Amino acid sequence: MPNRRFGDPRLQPGRSSRPRPQGSADRNRPVLGKLLSILRLVYAPVMLWAVLIAKDDTIALAAFGLAVVTDLLDSWLARKELGRRRSGELLDVAANTVFVLAATFALWQIDVIPWPIALLVPLRLLGLLAMVPALRSRGVRTLPVHLLGKVAAFCLLASFPLLYLSHDIPEKLDLGLEPGLPIQLAQAFGWAFALWGILLLWWSLVLYAQEVRRLMATTPPLEKGGASRA
Repeated sequence: MPNRRFGDPRLQPGRSSRPRPQGSADRNRPVLGKLLSILRLVYAPVMLWAVLIAKDDTIALAAFGLAVVTDLLDSWLARKELGRRRSGELLDVAANTVFVLAATFALWQIDVIPWPIALLVPLRLLGLLAMVPALRSRGVRTLPVHLLGKVAAFCLLASFPLLYLSHDIPEKLDLGLEPGLPIQLAQAFGWAFALWGILLLWWSLVLYAQEVRRLMATTPPLEKGGASRA
């Protein structure tokens, strides 16, 4: 019987069992997250054009900066649980992957990132793709997105504008002076973000591999004609 002094908690304000109607703003929040991810997809070829063909520093830095800002906003929407759905989550991961691969390639082409480090990014993606047959054999399409992978992607996105800022700075300036402190800081923080991002990317790959191994050990193979699970 409900406590008469404090009232039935089911009838307290904000605890009604009836679902509240969704307003237009709530319905638009998942769309906003998808638009932010689509912006990163659209700006990936723009960034490649600006860095490799037009050699326009302003457009290139704007594309790098937009990628960081949209990823931050997308993460904020997800953290606030504003209607994030599985499709939006996967689109966010796809957008980050495409932009990171494109930016890594572009910075390797202009000799900012050496090829052994640049190669680690696509190799990690190949490692993920190699797990797909094992997942499909158990009726699973994709694994849940790991927070570590999101943090790794943000670290790499944050490193690109910093590394690009110092991409064409000579060791000595015309007057025989060393590059200024802001350029040195940009280079140092850029490499710190980049190396941490690559380390976290590969760490998340190990965690995904462990999850696949557990799945293979605990889930029977999918029978022919069986439905896949997300």
